[in-house]
Amino acid sequence: RGEGIDSFQSSVAGDDISDDPYIQEMMRKQQLKSVQTSPFNPKSFLEGKDFTDIFFTVIVPLGAAGYGAKWLYDRSSTKLAESAEDGLDDYAREMCYHDGDLEEMKMCHADWKKRLTWLGPKKKDRMIRSYLETFAKKVTVSPRSISSLSYAFSLYKLSEDKAATILTELCLSMPEKTASVGKLYFFGTRILKSSDAKVKLEPIREMLASSYRDDVGISGEEIVDKSQSAMAEAAYREAVDLAGKGQKDLTVGWEVLGLEEEVARRIFEEESEAGFVSSKEAKYSRAKLKYNDKGQRVDADGKVVVEDGETPPPEEDEPEEEEDDISNVYECGECGFTLFVAEGRNHKFFGSGFTCPECGAPKDKFVGRTMGED
Repeated sequence: RGEGIDSFQSSVAGDDISDDPYIQEMMRKQQLKSVQTSPFNPKSFLEGKDFTDIFFTVIVPLGAAGYGAKWLYDRSSTKLAESAEDGLDDYAREMCYHDGDLEEMKMCHADWKKRLTWLGPKKKDRMIRSYLETFAKKVTVSPRSISSLSYAFSLYKLSEDKAATILTELCLSMPEKTASVGKLYFFGTRILKSSDAKVKLEPIREMLASSYRDDVGISGEEIVDKSQSAMAEAAYREAVDLAGKGQKDLTVGWEVLGLEEEVARRIFEEESEAGFVSSKEAKYSRAKLKYNDKGQRVDADGKVVVEDGETPPPEEDEPEEEEDDISNVYECGECGFTLFVAEGRNHKFFGSGFTCPECGAPKDKFVGRTMGED
């Protein structure tokens, strides 16, 4: 078609066609097409341009385009990371919500496993890490929670060695969260039975022991052992009370918690004498109790309350006997955070505004146990 126009132009070279709008439009389109189809030639483009022309026509636009591309990449990466964290948090919370319901846990895990496929090859590790962190913070120690975590390990198809490795790596990455680490160590030692797995959990115990002060008359290793025992006893005590009134036989769950039968029977008998009153029932069914610095129950006026059959306290303070065990264990009933307080200094640690450093629970959530208790 272009050749035809050129031929036509030659044939009418002697005629005046400048005033013919049709011919002018055809010539304009032909010139535009010629420019569009010709290949870009950098050499000819740069020919005749000095450095200033090249800087403003080439370098500046390329730099701006590169900066814009990087900004878009960083922004999209940040959004993607936030979306991943939100998804993992939602998965972990939902799994903990269904704690104890194994069928719901299975369906929840399968659903989120598909929804988080875009996380790539590290999806499995990120999912279980998020779940364990939330589990340690939200779920209280109980025979049921031990069974739930054991089942979760099976959903991930983890061997005991692999599960121990994951627990250890996670705990060592958050040394400041002593309560959560202590709970995960407790769960690990109750679920994982192989000697190799127990060896792999030892770094957690060593880290916990090193986090405790050595000026309270007891070593860090002993504190860890006693806190783990206190955690098991508190969990079994709650399990006994939740089993309801009128129990005659030893409540199940003490073996899962790693207790000796003798200890479990002592706890059962103590709770039986108290009427199997759970912590929630005690909290909402009667007025909050108050105690003085000596651990005696007092009324609103600060006077010691004497129950029927009890001996009234003496008028003068009796000298305190020296004891070998000089520390008390106080455990948060909400998250398991444990405090070790020197005997007689309880009131200094539990002031009027005291809250749990881990979960923010009020001081009445803390259950005290003397370090010398069996």
